[in-house]
Amino acid sequence: MPEGRRYNAIIDVSVIVTVVALGVAAAGLLRSPESAVAVGDSEVVSEPIEYPVDIPGCAEVEPPPSGEGGAFMTSSIVQGSPSYDNPDYPWLTSGKAGAMSDAVLAALPGDVSISLATPSMSLVFQPVEDDGDDVPVGLQPSTDAMGELERSGTSAFASISVRPSDAGVPACVAGALDARTTQSDGTVIDTDESWYEYAGDRTNFRTATAYHPDGTQVIANLTGTESAELPLESSELARIAALPELRVTVPAPEGSVAPRQDCYIAAQGSGTELDVRPEAVAAANDALAAAWQAIPNTPALNRPIGSLVPGGYSSGVCTDLEVVGTRVGLYISVSGGVELPVPLDPYDPESAYGPVIETRTLPDGSVVESYDADIMNSFVSEDGTTQLTRSVTVTRPSGVQVSVRSTVDLDPTQYAPLVLPEPLSFEVLDAVAQAPIAQWP
Repeated sequence: MPEGRRYNAIIDVSVIVTVVALGVAAAGLLRSPESAVAVGDSEVVSEPIEYPVDIPGCAEVEPPPSGEGGAFMTSSIVQGSPSYDNPDYPWLTSGKAGAMSDAVLAALPGDVSISLATPSMSLVFQPVEDDGDDVPVGLQPSTDAMGELERSGTSAFASISVRPSDAGVPACVAGALDARTTQSDGTVIDTDESWYEYAGDRTNFRTATAYHPDGTQVIANLTGTESAELPLESSELARIAALPELRVTVPAPEGSVAPRQDCYIAAQGSGTELDVRPEAVAAANDALAAAWQAIPNTPALNRPIGSLVPGGYSSGVCTDLEVVGTRVGLYISVSGGVELPVPLDPYDPESAYGPVIETRTLPDGSVVESYDADIMNSFVSEDGTTQLTRSVTVTRPSGVQVSVRSTVDLDPTQYAPLVLPEPLSFEVLDAVAQAPIAQWP
């Protein structure tokens, strides 16, 4: 590996990857061959660039860009609710996103694991975020997959960005890559390793950028702060970036389904998402599966009922399910640190709005709350679709709360009044909500 290094190109990736992981889009830090640049009250120190230098796979190597102009960083909160199958980005259908996610997971070495997290932080490709004028010339907005990888005691934040590009393969620039390889199908892959220090803390990077023959650009990046050891070798990262399934012109296989999306929990209990332990999730999944199997004549679901995932910024887990062949949905959440609910006074003004919540107490002191939102007090969307909701929530003296909700979307113009579809029955919801989950997390 060359003694000299670049600085700002890597820092750009670092800032963007790290801040995007927190829900913020960032851009900035001008490139410079210097090894230190002031950012705010601290100094960013990077591995210096050596030039001239020979780079394997490059017939010519250009000098690093000038650092004139200093450094700056800007950021903005991502707005809106992007979705798959956006006609502005026809290359990313929901099925394509699912197929790409499956391809990346299959390409990971067998001893590499993804840390327990929400689907959006589990290497699942997300809908395109349109950054408007912040997108470099020649590139389109990207779909990104992120997550924390672990291997043999080492961990690193991983990000994979896929986008169409008509910018072509760039020239070899000192500090921008360690090596370039060209595969037999014409795919060009640049690999690079570097580091920078900010306020005395070092961040290490390993990056593989693939330029596919159809114009697809894939950037696979690892960022680690604990040590220079990272969960994937450069060759393994390059193999992921070169996957043909990631090319925007390659259609998803027939039958590909949309990737799983995040689910959310109302913030009632204590703790954070960091408190969610894999063994606690596994125990809760087993309890739900046992409760479901004990219910006679349960319908088929699109995934196992025991498929809980962390619910974002909370200490709970949740899952969104569908009854196969219907518009009936099933939502389950498990959280801890919740106080036993106190029934509302029927004369309290809050009781005048929404469905009536019925409350009962079980022999062990657990409180069961149930309600049924019929067509008269249901949510109606802008397109006229009405959502009927039926819910049962069990809160135990230990603070464990299991909430089970079933919904059905309907257009009243399609049904006679006496044949409206219904959510799952109270008997089913009650049995699931009373699954033997004694402690959480």
